[in-house]
Amino acid sequence: MIKICSFQKIKKIVHLLLTLVILLEAPHIVAGSTYFHMMIQATTFVYSPEVTLQNVTNSLIYTNNTSAKVTVSNGTNNLDALKILNQTSNDSQLKLIKYNDTNIGRLTNCTIWFRDESTTSVQIKIIDGEYNQIVGEYYNLVGNGVDHITITASTNATGTSNIYTYLKILKPNTSTYALYIITFEITD
Repeated sequence: MIKICSFQKIKKIVHLLLTLVILLEAPHIVAGSTYFHMMIQATTFVYSPEVTLQNVTNSLIYTNNTSAKVTVSNGTNNLDALKILNQTSNDSQLKLIKYNDTNIGRLTNCTIWFRDESTTSVQIKIIDGEYNQIVGEYYNLVGNGVDHITITASTNATGTSNIYTYLKILKPNTSTYALYIITFEITD
């Protein structure tokens, strides 16, 4: 029995020594070169957004002025919530598109529209908890222009309602557009 135990101990020691020799010599065995390589050059350019959003009241602006969360309370009437700034001399066409919502059944009147000094364009309209309009007609934002997103909101119950929209910005006479996310939150 003693011979078997000592033989197993010797066997373990030999395995340990062989493992150490292999590990210590392995870095000297492997060699390589960087003969094959590829140069990569970036071809995508990053530009500042042509249309940006600015806070007027109770708005939180995100992501390079291209997304926003507008918070208004019950009884809001004709509140300019966001400014829309055209940073170029080229006209753009705008529209709001509703893509989701939460708890709109409590809204007795919620109307969201674009406006400048002389023109208005209703984009989203909720009456008695039901949508009358979920997308607006295209609205012209003139080059270097400043327009507003205006909101009226009233409710019949306490809580919070959210209307999730895309602001679609179309370059006229093209199919090129950008989508900005704007969330309208109506609270009590």
